[in-house]
Amino acid sequence: MLQCSTLTETFNLTYMNPLSFDIKDTESFFKKLLEEYKEFKKDVLSSRIALNCAMTSWHLIEWVYIEFHSILSPTYPTLTLFTLAIKAQCPSLQIMHDLSNGTKHHTLKNHRPIIKDTKLHEGTFDQSFDRSFDTSSLDIELNDGTQLYFEDEIQKMVAFWTHYLRVNFNIQDN
Repeated sequence: MLQCSTLTETFNLTYMNPLSFDIKDTESFFKKLLEEYKEFKKDVLSSRIALNCAMTSWHLIEWVYIEFHSILSPTYPTLTLFTLAIKAQCPSLQIMHDLSNGTKHHTLKNHRPIIKDTKLHEGTFDQSFDRSFDTSSLDIELNDGTQLYFEDEIQKMVAFWTHYLRVNFNIQDN
């Protein structure tokens, strides 16, 4: 990954992004994630919405680092170091990273994902039943055989970003 100063110089950006319509800063990008998550909760089997949530939650890390570089750089002089620290605080970010890159690039060559496979599991029972029944879900299988539900992982991401942004930068979720 590139250092923030390189990113800023390359794209001639300050913390305001000129290439994303009215989504100009971390707060508006975070609100984009919250809107996508709200939409996902209404349709937890939508791969389209799930992948949008994954990509936004993953790319929020760069928005935070660039906008708050002056605050973060003494502790995290590079985006890579910041990313590693955030992944340590919220392991679900690695899953979002894998889903984002796997979707964007189709075949991963430079990135080794921890995800082995994903699928839309079509269960016998609808969402009004709990998971002890065979309900439909977006499933994630990790390389070590661990089975996860996308719904749980994105919920962890939203909770993490909500807390992190509120505590560190006073960005609210309302």
